[in-house]
Amino acid sequence: MNERLWPSADSELAGARARLEMLLSPACVDAIEQLVEERVREELAARDSRIAAERTWLTLEEAGEQLGVSADAVRMRVKRGRLEAKTQGRRVYVSAASVERLSPAA
Repeated sequence: MNERLWPSADSELAGARARLEMLLSPACVDAIEQLVEERVREELAARDSRIAAERTWLTLEEAGEQLGVSADAVRMRVKRGRLEAKTQGRRVYVSAASVERLSPAA
């Protein structure tokens, strides 16, 4: 395998792999490891997209990507009152709901 989710130096993982190799062929253990890594990647990607879908506030750049405009254009729409925004220190966050309402796909 080119890249592993867990370092092979991890003694616990290496011990588990050794025990599996005593019961199964090394090729079978490699196949199982590859399937597990693929499944973990899929689950992590699904979790990341669920988290992204649940976000209620976006950065100017994220809002711009969704609207197909620059961050400066989003800032102007906030200034004109077309998008709801809040500030946290010097950072500006735009309401995901207001972006969705203004989005051309909506």
